[in-house]
Amino acid sequence: MSKVLAIALNTFREAVRNRILYVLLFFSVLILLGAWVASTLSIEQPERTVRDLGVGAINIISGLIAVFVGIGLVYNDLDKKTIYTIVSKPISRWQFIVGKYLGLLLTIFVNVMIMTWVFCVVLHLREAFTDESIMQALYTQTDSGLVPKGSGATMMYYVTSFFGSIFKGLGNVLSFGLYSTKITSGLLFASLLTMLEMAIITAFAVLFSSFSTPTLSAFMTAIVWIIGKGNQDLYLLTLSLLRNVGGSFEALEPSNKLVYYFAQGASHIAPNLEIFNQRDRIAMFEQLSLDPYTVLYGIVYSAGVVAVAAMIFQRRNFK
Repeated sequence: MSKVLAIALNTFREAVRNRILYVLLFFSVLILLGAWVASTLSIEQPERTVRDLGVGAINIISGLIAVFVGIGLVYNDLDKKTIYTIVSKPISRWQFIVGKYLGLLLTIFVNVMIMTWVFCVVLHLREAFTDESIMQALYTQTDSGLVPKGSGATMMYYVTSFFGSIFKGLGNVLSFGLYSTKITSGLLFASLLTMLEMAIITAFAVLFSSFSTPTLSAFMTAIVWIIGKGNQDLYLLTLSLLRNVGGSFEALEPSNKLVYYFAQGASHIAPNLEIFNQRDRIAMFEQLSLDPYTVLYGIVYSAGVVAVAAMIFQRRNFK
């Protein structure tokens, strides 16, 4: 186990030096700030808009990190010939693969937490800078009307709101949602579901990286991600095709039979990533609970894919 952890930590250190990671993080901050701006343009339910856009942005950026960082995990060691040094040591190939996987998963977890923290800060700032909050903090109600408290009070309010939002967001993340306000409720839950989804995508990135080039690995991982997102729609498509012909498979046209076979195969083989999507419920501030089946599905599916990657890598010839 110590060997796996050593490889995982080394992989984490390599990943955080990857410049594309910082580019994606930079864009995630811009998108999360953009969600705030977009919510101000929404006529109805601006709170739902900002939460929906923010949770979606965290999910997409996490997936891009899994794809673009994960595809080079094994290939880089092969390209730099460092794999020969590694396999010559008393380290099993499965330990190498599992360590690489856990290292990338740790990288994604840290980045998801950073993005969640930034999003919580944005939400707290948005709440502090509403017209109602500003009026209560910077104006005093008198018999003659509202009287401003002065420029000093204004400056102090903006400074304390800014730093207060930073520390409140940090408290939301470090407490894993135990400390939460109404505007941040459910966000750590969404981050956990994102991590379960990314565990599967990362497993596929490691799988394809164990036997293919980075370009092809990125393409195949992206395809799995897209199919996984539309898994339930593919299954519903098969039901729709049969319903249109009265439930008889033989009555389907040859072209529709091909579509049926593809949709059935893809929906049963590809991961069902839609079960991790709770964006609508989170945006509507609904009470959420973690389904044990969802957690078990994410763990078992990702473990199975990593096991396949380890078996393929075990049989790979480096000569």
